[in-house]
Amino acid sequence: MEPRRVGDFYVEVVLPRLQERLDEAFSEFGWKRDPLGWVATNEELSHRMLGVRAERVVSHGPAPRGFPVHGGHATLWTAYVHGGTTPRGERFLWAVKEIAARAGVDTTPLERDQPRDRRAELLRDFFALSQLELGSERGQKARAYLERRGLPGEALDDLGLGVVPTPERTRATLLGAGYSRRAIAASGVLADSRWPDRIVSAWRDERGQVKTLWARSLDDAGDAGSRYLYLRGARRTGLPPYGLADILVGLDEKPRELVLVEGVFDLLQLRARGIVNVAALGGTATRPEFFERLARLRIETVTLCLDNDEAGLTATARAVEQSARAMASPTILVLDPHRLAPAKDPDGLVRAGGIQAWQAVLEQRECGIAWRALELLADTNPDSPATIRREALTRAGAWLGPLPARLTLEQEDAVSAVAARCAYSPEAVQRAFRARYWSEPGRDSAPSGSLLERTPVRRSRALT
Repeated sequence: MEPRRVGDFYVEVVLPRLQERLDEAFSEFGWKRDPLGWVATNEELSHRMLGVRAERVVSHGPAPRGFPVHGGHATLWTAYVHGGTTPRGERFLWAVKEIAARAGVDTTPLERDQPRDRRAELLRDFFALSQLELGSERGQKARAYLERRGLPGEALDDLGLGVVPTPERTRATLLGAGYSRRAIAASGVLADSRWPDRIVSAWRDERGQVKTLWARSLDDAGDAGSRYLYLRGARRTGLPPYGLADILVGLDEKPRELVLVEGVFDLLQLRARGIVNVAALGGTATRPEFFERLARLRIETVTLCLDNDEAGLTATARAVEQSARAMASPTILVLDPHRLAPAKDPDGLVRAGGIQAWQAVLEQRECGIAWRALELLADTNPDSPATIRREALTRAGAWLGPLPARLTLEQEDAVSAVAARCAYSPEAVQRAFRARYWSEPGRDSAPSGSLLERTPVRRSRALT
């Protein structure tokens, strides 16, 4: 389908239906009818996202392309679902499908005669070449390195890894496959002279198309900043976590549970030992939209298992907060990073103790909301002075109070845990929290901001 036809479908079919069902399609705004169309009512979201009162956010007319702020700028619906930036090309097609799904529009017409994504095909063929390279004599050094990292040799061919060929071999193979020199140059696969002989893998979208690549050095003693190199000109923003595409196929036959780790070697160690429902962030950053996306992909439960260091602990706390701010999210469980000790990450844990060590610590995961509330208590315990215990309750109450109604059960469990730690009855703590921090019944807004800046995550914890 030509881009113009995608645009026609969007304007002529999707937008009119969207305007009819705006309150269902984008319920987070709290849309209410007015004489000209719709006006938002969610003050918290309007203030956080746009810095204005909700009544200034409107959607008027038969089929507006977005929501203008009365007397100010407008935000396109396609940009809104794309995380704030205007999508182009294939990303525009993805945004149209996303909006159509929200509006209840059948997107079958968009599945016919889609244009070939030659860049994605080139990256796919380049990666296929790199996988052949890993299995050849030229990949022996990389295979030896992977085995030294604790990956079983018999599992290497099933982990989705390759070795970057020489530029000459890459160019000759891609030219022979019918790609032009210009397309090869534009793809970025030859742009970095540091890539050859590195381990490489493909980062795919939900449909399994290769969107970018990472290349990892075999030198663990080298500069940590250049240990991982990513494809030039390809953004990871908007992609699902690394490895998720591999497990989306056949999800109906598997529990809809996902373990999120930080690094790709954490994923590789677990995958090599039969743990398939794992994906990697490839860093520590998360946003509410990230968890909303997982919810749309029908992931029901996410277990966060990030690194056992200061950055991993802070990222875990931030991820729990971001999931609570999301309009929809899988249930969030946390494997406290300290439970990996003395290992720094799942990679180190499995290398030292085998898959049995992983299975043992995984049984100790806990509700993310309760975990975060207890983290906010720091080292408070029943023997702490009353002033310390009440200060801790203030921090926990400020976090728990604004949680959205969908987290009511998690909130109640967290209150009980907090009360026990501070030596108060759950009933007393709940009454105090309800009076001081709770939103009105029927609340539907998420917490307005992060507590991390003013409440550091505690750095030590006695685990029982």
